[in-house]
This record gives sequence, structure tokens and C-alpha cells, in this order.
Amino acid sequence: MEQTVRERLIAIAAKKEKAAVVYQNISVIDVMTRETYTADVAIDSGYIAAVGEGYEGIDNRPGEGLFIAPSFVDAHVHIESSMVPPSEYEQAILPLGVTTIIADPHEIANVKGAEGLSFMLDDAEGLALDVRMMLPSCVPATSFEHAGASLDAAALAPFVDHPGVHGLGEVMDYPAVERADHDMLQKIKQIEDAGKLIDGHAAGLGPREINIYGVAGIRTDHESVSKEDAIARARRGLYVEIREGSAARNLKEVLDAVTESNASRFLFCTDDKHLDDTLREGTIDYNIRYAIRHGIKRETAYAMASLHATNAYRLDDRGAIVPGRRADFVLLSDADNVVIDEVYIQGDCVARAGKTIRPVRRAHVPESLRGTLNTKPITPEVFALPLESARAHVIGVIPKSIVTEHLILDVPLQDGHFVPVPEQDLLKIAVIERHHGTAFSAVGIVKGFKMKRGAIAATVAHDSHNLVIVGASDEEMQLAAERLVQAGGGVIAVNGQEVLAELPLEIAGLMTNRPFQEVGDTLEALNDALDVLEADRSFNPYLTMSFLCLPVIPELKLTDSGLFDVKHFQHISVQAD
Repeated sequence: MEQTVRERLIAIAAKKEKAAVVYQNISVIDVMTRETYTADVAIDSGYIAAVGEGYEGIDNRPGEGLFIAPSFVDAHVHIESSMVPPSEYEQAILPLGVTTIIADPHEIANVKGAEGLSFMLDDAEGLALDVRMMLPSCVPATSFEHAGASLDAAALAPFVDHPGVHGLGEVMDYPAVERADHDMLQKIKQIEDAGKLIDGHAAGLGPREINIYGVAGIRTDHESVSKEDAIARARRGLYVEIREGSAARNLKEVLDAVTESNASRFLFCTDDKHLDDTLREGTIDYNIRYAIRHGIKRETAYAMASLHATNAYRLDDRGAIVPGRRADFVLLSDADNVVIDEVYIQGDCVARAGKTIRPVRRAHVPESLRGTLNTKPITPEVFALPLESARAHVIGVIPKSIVTEHLILDVPLQDGHFVPVPEQDLLKIAVIERHHGTAFSAVGIVKGFKMKRGAIAATVAHDSHNLVIVGASDEEMQLAAERLVQAGGGVIAVNGQEVLAELPLEIAGLMTNRPFQEVGDTLEALNDALDVLEADRSFNPYLTMSFLCLPVIPELKLTDSGLFDVKHFQHISVQAD
């Protein structure tokens, strides 16, 4: 804070000068003391100057019937999962009260490496939305798949001191931490030496492993899927980021762990959320509403959306309606249902009545990031799955979760090959390497989509983002794959020889420069296509499919190198005998 600004704020707090704006008799949601009370709130020079009685402003605004609360922080988000770049993402989420995000751009980094990382940092610069980037720690996520790039400690070093970089992104490669891998520890050290923070990813880890994460300097985790998971992490000093995204929805189970005595260790995040879900239900505002209905004290829910996140990420200049903090706040007409009237960043209104009032800025996309898929010819043979007997390892989808079941089932064969049987909910899944034109591809069996016909495919396939296809026939899977190769990436649904809906993603096969409303409408068309395919609509099949390739989430996944047993951290044959 500049000295002249501080001097002015002191004068306003002392009632020697009028503030620029005073909200008089407004209901203050106090996340420090977890109470709501009526007061005057004085705003000046982008800061909260005073909270109390008898303050006068140049602009006095009546606060009766309104609530003021700190604006929200999304503590862990992959912007790429919205399928738009940061400049367009801002337009979508500012009206929802989110003014600060902790973003990990490891999706585009896995495709385009340092170039993709630079694009995200450049596009985020100058936005009203405060985008704090965490350098991707695991590119590729593991050595068991083929990504588009590799970022070791030396490759990350030039970015460490970038003003837009806040720390090291989720450390997914737990085995590298346990064996004290030199490069992993070097990534951690260079971030710590810069005074920055380290995010964790403790999927499926127990108390022993969490201890190891703790001594490695990791502060957070967003992979709790149960009350027990969350308590184990909180007891060992981790901040627990309660995730509610599109595929992974853990809010209901993890909220059971929150009490008034331990709530300071809990905060909210979305991780991966599609724009259609964001526009339909919100992001952090949805989490607050749900938490209140779940029985969490209202002020505690707002604290988890603001103060607890700013504490976790050492953003001490914001996160509460108290003197000296940034005037990042929301005005609400209904606090329990999180009905947001206006959103402010440093005292300036950025959204009103559900609409952003920030100017639209289209991202500048280098030609080298525009989508081209480098694959071998996609022939029918790519989708063949020969088996010597009917016993097979099958990926079992768990609705609203990115964790899968490891099933061993008897599957039907024709001429020694597995053929999808939609009536038994047994479909094929294929992953095709799309970055280097190699011959790497793999086919497996998946249960849980309940699709009766057709195929869906995407170049959004965490974390290496190869081409993934789920389908009821080889022919439909081939059509879906070929169309995405022609489009340079995207998401598609086909039925027979008909394309039902398609969203081209020209930025690295992950994002598009189209307006977010158009992207949301196209995603809704893709959702409608699922009805034609008679897929299970109780969860998001597209996003669920994209996580079936991620070999750091239990239990069974498929990479372009084959079926992967996460529990034993090794590839296995589809054949179960």
C-alpha cells in the first residue's frame, strides 16, 4: 500500500475525511468472527477504510436489505477445463462473485510445454480477475503415457520469478516424492527459495503418505472423497480444498468432516468444471449454497469461500470485510441463497445483475498453438481388442467421481475379439497418441456409461490430452476420431454416420476463442446428443471420459500405452487370466 493511500485511509478511519463510498447500515458477513451485524462500510482508494457507525462518504449508499461479503476465491482450478482461455473465463465467472483464482495450467503445458504456459500467463495479464498461476509440477503426469511436452525443473526455472506465478501446481507424482527424486525436489526447492507455495494431489493416499507430503513442503490437497480422507489431511496440517467440479463432486461427503472447530482448514475449489455446468449452477457460489443447506453455519460457508483460501495462499490483502484489506466484495440481496447483485474488485464494480461490465478481450493465439492432431492413420485395426479368453479387466465408472472401479468380468467375444455389448453396458474405450505421430494407441473395456449406441470422443483427456474415444461400435469410434483429427481437436458425439454435435477446440485441442455463451450452448447441444445415445445423464460422460486416461487417480485407467493399474502403478493386460 502506498504511503499516501495509507495516510488517506487513516484519515477516513479517524472520521477526519469522507470516504469515496460508504454503504450505510448494511449487513456485514464477518468471516473473522463468523457473525452478521449491521454497520457502515467505508470504501476508498480500492480498500476498505472502516467498518462501524457514523461514517460519511462523498457517495452514501443505503445498505438496508443488502449484505456485503468478501468476494470468492477458487482455490484450485484448471481454466482449460472451461474450454476457453483466461480472458474469456473472466467474463463467465466474475458475475458469480469469483475474483481470485489459483490456476494450474498443466493441461496446456502437457500439450505445448513452456509455450502453452507462456500463453496462459500472457492472456491472464491485465485482467480484473486475479489469476494466480501455479507452475505445472508433473508434465507429463507419469512416465506411463506420452504427452506433448516435458517440463523438468530447469524448464520451469525461468518462470519461477514471473509476477503471475504463485507457486508449484499439484504434485501428482507421489512416487517421485517418496523416493526423493532429484528433479522433483529441485522443483520444490526453487519454488520455496522464491518464497512461493506448493500444491498437493493426495489421491488415494493414507496417513503415512500424507506425512511424506507434509515434510516435502506441500500445503494443500483437493483429492479428498470422504470425511475420513479430509480429517486425515487436516490433522496433518494440509488445507483441504473441497472440490465440486463437473466430473468429481465431493462436496456432500467431505462437508461431513467440517466442524466449527476445524473449519479453518477447509476451503472450496472446482478443479475441472465445464462451462455448461458453470452457467447452469455456478462455481464457488454453488458450494456456499450447498454448504449452508448441508448445515454449515452461513458465515463459516462464506469464510471457506474467501478467508480460508486467502490464508492458505498467503493473500493477506483480501478475503474479509475489515479495514486495510482490498475492497474485493460482493453485494447480495439474499445471503443464504447467494443471490449476488454486484461484484467489486478493489472498489470498482466489475459485474452487475449476473452480467460482467468488463470489456471483452479476445486472446491472441499464436499459430503454433492452433490445433493440429499429429496421429498415424486411424484405421479399423486401431480399435481391435483380441482376447484369448472371456475373463477381462474392466474400467468401472463411478458416477460423479474421477475414481474408477477395477472390475474383473466375463465379457462376450466374437472370433477371439471383444465386441461392445451396449445391452450389458460394456463399451470400448480407446486412447490414441496425438502429439508426435507415433503408433501408440490402446483399447480397453469400460462399464458405466450405459450408452446404447454411437460414440463420443475428445482431445481433452487428462493429463496428456491424447485422443480418447468411448463407443458402441468400432465404426462409430473411427468416425468420431477422424472428425476430430480433421477439426484439429475438440469434443464430438456421433450416431451411426451422423455427427450429432461437435465443439472444435482450436487452441491446442483444449480451448476455443469463441464467446463463453456460445461454448455453453454447444456443450448443451453435446449434452442433448447423449439422450439420442441413451447415455447415463446422472453425471457428465464427456468429462468422466476425459479422466479415464489419468494414471494417478485410482483404480484402473487407460493410457495410450495400455491399461494401467493405479494401485500397483503399472500397466496390465486387458486379459485377466
